[in-house]
Amino acid sequence: MDAKELLMSSLVIEGHRDVYEQIYRKSIGEEAPIRDGVAPRLIRDGINMTVYAISGDSYSHSQNTGRYLETALEQIDQFLEEAPRSEGMIQMVKTRGDLPEKPEPGTVKFLLHFEGCMPLRGSIENLRNFYRLGLRSIQPVWNFRNELGDGVWENRTGGGLTHFGVQVIKEANRLGMVVDLSHMNREGFFQTLDVATAPLLVSHANACGMLKNPRNLDDEQIKAIAKQGGLVGILALPERVGEGEVGIEDMLKHMDYVIKLVGIEHLALGMDFVKYDGPRTLKDRHHPLHKDPLIKGFEEIEDLPNLIDGLQRHGYKDGDIKMILGGNYLRVLKTILPERSVI
Repeated sequence: MDAKELLMSSLVIEGHRDVYEQIYRKSIGEEAPIRDGVAPRLIRDGINMTVYAISGDSYSHSQNTGRYLETALEQIDQFLEEAPRSEGMIQMVKTRGDLPEKPEPGTVKFLLHFEGCMPLRGSIENLRNFYRLGLRSIQPVWNFRNELGDGVWENRTGGGLTHFGVQVIKEANRLGMVVDLSHMNREGFFQTLDVATAPLLVSHANACGMLKNPRNLDDEQIKAIAKQGGLVGILALPERVGEGEVGIEDMLKHMDYVIKLVGIEHLALGMDFVKYDGPRTLKDRHHPLHKDPLIKGFEEIEDLPNLIDGLQRHGYKDGDIKMILGGNYLRVLKTILPERSVI
């Protein structure tokens, strides 16, 4: 089967997409940026479901205001306003029954995610209220420190999860929310593994065995996630893939590495594409006037056929590729999400 045909016949789950494009399009006057911009492109390029970071800890997540709770509510409100007006195109995943089992033409499902828990403002009640609004996935931290623990740019301290961080992990497990360890420092990573009662994900990270980088995972971490029944989603940012000009072959080597280490059933698509994000703030260590570097041949989801073609060249069969594209994510989410909303 050729790459495009295999893509369009497969269930494809994108493990991480940020809200930045939504914020940017809204800032230049678009009334329905998800309905009119984001979702149609996802559908056109074969995405059936995306884990959508509706808010988080980066200054850009807060619309460059530092008002994390308030802007999280605004961004969720915009999603909840647009979805019913999309004639079924935009759907939300809140329970196992909402998960797509196969491609559904004309539809893309969103699983709402926080990339860092600054919007909780240190309140477990806020976690439950965001759950009631449809939030089903959290990263305890982003790159820096928050009320839950330390991110990967805080490694100097050796700090891990706080008492509040432990409380949030336990409550998220009880509610049936995904807990995602992307961006967490090593101490907090293993402390979360000790606390959690459900499989954990690292939705977007690569292998230190191929490129040593604070955002990548060492072999012990990858094996620990696999042992607990979780997933690692491959990350499509060139500075986490290789040095110098990075091409799709460099990314495929990370995928080969993880598969050889723990098996194909623990690898998924994380992505974290930045091509359409719009300007970002210097506070996030992004220069707003400079374009982020992109992987040659794999700049956004329209290039997924190139990835599939590469996997085929590396000897993976169609069934294996379908597992990477979405089958593995679907299997793990079925073990985490609730059968029905519990509050």
